[in-house]
Amino acid sequence: MARPNTLLKVTSIIHIVLSSISIVLTLAASAFAGSLVTMLYDVAGLEGGVGAGFLSGTVLFVAAILGSILNLIAGILGVKGNVSACKVMSVILLVLAVISAVLTFSTTDSVAVMILTVLVKICLPVLYLWGAYKKD
Repeated sequence: MARPNTLLKVTSIIHIVLSSISIVLTLAASAFAGSLVTMLYDVAGLEGGVGAGFLSGTVLFVAAILGSILNLIAGILGVKGNVSACKVMSVILLVLAVISAVLTFSTTDSVAVMILTVLVKICLPVLYLWGAYKKD
């Protein structure tokens, strides 16, 4: 394994920090996700709130945890200097970031949210990819 360059190491540390925070917040929020959706169904007077709340809460929890774990793995690989694995992980993270950005664009009308989404979700994987291909 080659020694990681500075850009790869910095973006890897950012991935580790942000994914760790995301995992903690997702675990904390997962306790309330299903009950919140169930409560909203009850307030709206719709039937089937318990099943919908459990299903949507579970899907959101699994998606958030998997994304956070992939980012954590990418960060660990980058700090260790496994450049070939970093190249693969950076492409995976970039594809997931583009999908997430498209979903954000389709669900919001706020230009500020769209710009922030592009900056945070797409720029970090691009910098990580650039760091994986950069030679010292």
